[in-house]
Amino acid sequence: MSGPGGGRWTAADARERFDHWSSTYEQSLFWKHYFVPLHEMMVARAGDVGGLSVLDLGCGTGDLLRRFARAGASRLVGADVSEGMLEVARGLSRDLDYIEYVHTSAESVPVGAGEFDLVTTCIAFHHFPDPAGALKDAVRALKPGGRLMLCDLDGAGLPGRIFLAFGRWKRADERYFDTGSISRMLAEAGFADVSAERVRLFPPTMLAEAIVQKGQTLLHNAD
Repeated sequence: MSGPGGGRWTAADARERFDHWSSTYEQSLFWKHYFVPLHEMMVARAGDVGGLSVLDLGCGTGDLLRRFARAGASRLVGADVSEGMLEVARGLSRDLDYIEYVHTSAESVPVGAGEFDLVTTCIAFHHFPDPAGALKDAVRALKPGGRLMLCDLDGAGLPGRIFLAFGRWKRADERYFDTGSISRMLAEAGFADVSAERVRLFPPTMLAEAIVQKGQTLLHNAD
């Protein structure tokens, strides 16, 4: 991944970028007109979350978790590699003491096996250094019958190529997946009932959903 001066972006470069962005993250027009509608869509698509446990990977400033909290989820955990984002998230969630924020990568979240009803990630998956590893860890964290909702930029077609070129020019993004590649990755990680669809034309955005079958968590832990 190209970094400053034409070198390679590292995980430290990404953390520094998001740390710097954190204080103004929820103040931009892009936030208001892109991220907020996506978070609203995800909460609506999740249905009744009353009493459920939710883990959000790449949680940023915690907006999606706060929305799930207001919708009735009883336990919420957000994971992110940016301490700056997490500091803002904790401040914005100070009246919701049942939301926990953890400074960790999405590939190795320090939670027990089978603890969550729902795992989400929104416009973060393409940043994960080991996306396949993150999916396998999501299988581990989910209860049997638990559900994954993965919303991310869609690299397919001309809109995807245009937006990725812009992301590379901005030194922000290096790769996007598409509905086909995401579906294959989910199946390879052990998910079932996989579906993926484009939900927005520009920026091109997709939503993938899948579940962990009964017994799948135990089988994964035995590997």
